[in-house]
Amino acid sequence: MDQEFAVYPPIKKTLTISKFKYNILEIKLFESIRIAVYLYGDNDLLIEARQYIINGDEYKYWSTDDQYIITLIKQKIQQPWII
Repeated sequence: MDQEFAVYPPIKKTLTISKFKYNILEIKLFESIRIAVYLYGDNDLLIEARQYIINGDEYKYWSTDDQYIITLIKQKIQQPWII
């Protein structure tokens, strides 16, 4: 079922994301990783789960610096909301 149905009036939703956790789901050595990112609100309830593929320069710069991947995830979380 691939039909779309309009919602009227449109629903606006405000989210407060206060922390995240991540798991590495897949590693392709020297190429990429696939991670799951879990976004949590102030009440420690899971708000959303996302997956990202880290490849190219992002993967190359990661090396063994876990702080780099944490900073990168923070940037990716914010990207959809930055206009």
